[in-house]
Amino acid sequence: MMMLPALAAAQAARAEQAAPAPRTPPAPQGPQTTPLPARVYHSAEIPYKGDATKKARRFFYGPEQSGYNLEMHETVLGPGVETHPPHTHAHQEIIILVEGTVQVSMDGRTDTVEAGSVIFYDPDKPHNLRNTGATPARYYVVELRGRKA
Repeated sequence: MMMLPALAAAQAARAEQAAPAPRTPPAPQGPQTTPLPARVYHSAEIPYKGDATKKARRFFYGPEQSGYNLEMHETVLGPGVETHPPHTHAHQEIIILVEGTVQVSMDGRTDTVEAGSVIFYDPDKPHNLRNTGATPARYYVVELRGRKA
């Protein structure tokens, strides 16, 4: 009879070890003021905003450990859709095109960009992009926002 409690305890310990670790809560959508934590940003936990024409989701936005502000988001553009009119801002952007084909406008020049390519935008230079393919274009954006003034 003494073995039954021991077996039950061993089985409970094995079940606890096999249970998945609790997930980290979703990333906040606005800029945060404390340093970004080291963590995994699970795709299923971060909802899109928008529709089939244009939708996006932000993974994080805030300072890293030294105070340099970073933002990471994903955008999906339907065929023929432009992100926005050419615009400028004071920070650099890196775009990683995962799916589709886009036409990039940078400082008056255009280029056709295929999936697997990377785009680097300089600050204060007019830029935008348009999905020129027949399928949705999906890309990740890393914005190097810098330090607060």
